[in-house]
Amino acid sequence: MQEPRTFRNERLTYKLDIVAKEAISANDEIFLKETGCRIRDLRVLRLIDDNPGTTFAEIAKITGFERSLTSRILQGLLGSGLIVRENDPGDARVFRLSTTEKGQEVRRTARQVSDRLEVILTDPLSAQELRALHEILARLGSWVTSEEYRLALLADV
Repeated sequence: MQEPRTFRNERLTYKLDIVAKEAISANDEIFLKETGCRIRDLRVLRLIDDNPGTTFAEIAKITGFERSLTSRILQGLLGSGLIVRENDPGDARVFRLSTTEKGQEVRRTARQVSDRLEVILTDPLSAQELRALHEILARLGSWVTSEEYRLALLADV
């Protein structure tokens, strides 16, 4: 087995960011080849499929992507026939987004690819370590989105 990676910075957020970026970068071309979409596109497609009728503004907020990037992704998904948009009946300036059957099929394919690649990603971990990692990340995810975390940060300033 390969020696553990040495990071240039000891900070946890740095390490998490580097591991995520390297895994995404390594997997992106595989997703493009097998689904016709990049990982960012598939994230947006999944969000729309999970929340039919969602809006551009909601997608931009949830993903944290810049508005121009969100717009480009949505235009690509629309152009590929993976999503459709309809005017909101209450406000013609707002478009509601939903997936097409083709988009749902691409999502299913992406899920299979993701499942396969995640097995490879987590290969160095035992089943117990993988369970612990998921539990720790769930706790950290809940913490960093909590009011208590926000207040702790404000108290530190």
